[in-house]
Amino acid sequence: MDAVDTVLIEIKDGETVKLQACIAHEFPDELRNQVATVSNGTSDSLHELMLLDHQLAKVYASCIKSLLAQASLTSNDIYAIGSHGQTVRHCPDCTPPYTLQLGNAAQLAEQTGITVVNDFRQRDLAAGGQGAPLAPLFHHHLFAQTGKTIVGVNLGGVANISILLSQGGIQGFDTGPANNLMDQWTERQLGKRYDKDAAWAKSGEVDDALLTRLLSETWLSRPPPKSTGPELFNQLWLDQHTQGLDIQTENVQRTLCEYSAITLTEAIIKHAPDCEELVVCGGGAYNPLLLERIQHYLPDTPLVNSSKYGIEPDWIEATMFAWLAYRTLNGLPGNVPAVTGADHEVVLGAIHPV
Repeated sequence: MDAVDTVLIEIKDGETVKLQACIAHEFPDELRNQVATVSNGTSDSLHELMLLDHQLAKVYASCIKSLLAQASLTSNDIYAIGSHGQTVRHCPDCTPPYTLQLGNAAQLAEQTGITVVNDFRQRDLAAGGQGAPLAPLFHHHLFAQTGKTIVGVNLGGVANISILLSQGGIQGFDTGPANNLMDQWTERQLGKRYDKDAAWAKSGEVDDALLTRLLSETWLSRPPPKSTGPELFNQLWLDQHTQGLDIQTENVQRTLCEYSAITLTEAIIKHAPDCEELVVCGGGAYNPLLLERIQHYLPDTPLVNSSKYGIEPDWIEATMFAWLAYRTLNGLPGNVPAVTGADHEVVLGAIHPV
């Protein structure tokens, strides 16, 4: 919920992905607060959900028009928009399972005059999968190397890994929080959206009692396939774990950073012990303390960011959904059953043509 990332990509011969232009628009505070209220379950009003659905589409359309102006292009120059939308609820373990992303695609198509592909997660859920993570197939497209096991790491709100096996197979799953708990704690205590350069976290110390409580979360011990989000790892969850502990606020922040590093690296050590390179993307790629702690737990594994493969960490996820939209429109599957747990490969997304 920090910003809307918008990218313009060119795909040549169905293979080569080239990033042409990119912009990020920060969420307006009021809209961000509305999204947070819905995401954490404070409000489940259908009326509010529908209003938010339209508001997000309006913001997305504005971002797209700004990017087109920056690139001196018109809507006629664009094949399609891949719009993931804003996840406000993800419950793959409910009966029946469901996931909800807002950002009205019909409105987006009308406002931009461009075909829109959205709703990427539903079909995988319908096929028995978790609907997440979807990054591994794209990570494989960008990072995979024959004869070398590489792990792609997305440090967004939640951390997820893509295990790109040396013999060509793909595995992956969510490992736990990356930035979301740290960002929420920073905003709550300092009124800032995030802890720039981890300066606040660096001023604190790991609290062993709190870390032990955080690591007792039963979700962590579940075998993959698995995915999660703010419906589990949120401020209410954190409050429950800090209850009765007298901890300075900066020590909570430092402990949350350690928690993200430990849960991520323990998953890699267990499921990809032969990892020969760690490729980091997402906003957490710019958190020096988080990267330092990841390297601490994986001292013999080279850690690089995605710019080595041609796309800066900030733009990997947006590029991925543009690429997935291309696959949708060409009838190509976008999920990896070994990752999501789906019964079979499926073409993802709903198409809103113009």
